[in-house]
Amino acid sequence: MSRAITMLISSCDAYSDLWDGHIELLNRNWPERNFKVLLVTDKPTDRTYKGVEIVAAGAGVEMPQRIAYALDRVETPYVLLTLDDYYPVNRVREEKISSLLDQMGELEIDYLRLFKRPMPKRKILGHEGLYWVDLDGNYRVNLYAGIWSAEFLKATVGEGLNAWQYEVSLTDKAREYGAVCAASLGGEFETLDVVRKGKILHKAARYFRKDPVYQGNRGLCPLSHEVQIAVRTCMTEHLPKGAIGAMKRVMAKFGFKFYSGLN
Repeated sequence: MSRAITMLISSCDAYSDLWDGHIELLNRNWPERNFKVLLVTDKPTDRTYKGVEIVAAGAGVEMPQRIAYALDRVETPYVLLTLDDYYPVNRVREEKISSLLDQMGELEIDYLRLFKRPMPKRKILGHEGLYWVDLDGNYRVNLYAGIWSAEFLKATVGEGLNAWQYEVSLTDKAREYGAVCAASLGGEFETLDVVRKGKILHKAARYFRKDPVYQGNRGLCPLSHEVQIAVRTCMTEHLPKGAIGAMKRVMAKFGFKFYSGLN
């Protein structure tokens, strides 16, 4: 797989306390990997890790431009893109990832999400666990762990966007590109969501009590904020588009913020 895929972990100095735990779990759960792993950050650092190359794009560089900077060092047709706060907590089977790459080539898939949300509905016949992703809503293409064609990923990174704006733009960019998008529900690369708004999520805190790979000092995310996350997710997955827009406008009056707009 060394000629087929590069792994890219997107991060920045403000979240560098997450690196030790992320990379420890990556090396534990995918020890036999034989491809390049890049961790892209903003500020230069003297930290080093086994099996991971740190790439510094420069202080003040926003997330999309950091990704673009790292992509200049990618020579493979595919990129497994993930974020620093998505900890790979389960064993990764090399043969399963290799099978996904083969299927991406066969079906000419540009983006294969390795996370179920938003939940896809259209099965890809003859390909167990794979589903087509319809680009008819927000966040259909997102920054949860996924395998991208390097060319499509390069086409998404532009100037003037921060991380939140960039993620909102991805589905529109996929439509413009004519990207073929799919999702795998096979659990090939399962992650633990660790941080929201700079705070440790309760599920992650419970995990760290059993496996203390994170040794930072971040506070615990307020339960009220986690409830907001759950409400937004439920709205997105289960309400019609018109109802989602109406609910957003009501919630905005109570201080909720939506980077995807109020429609």
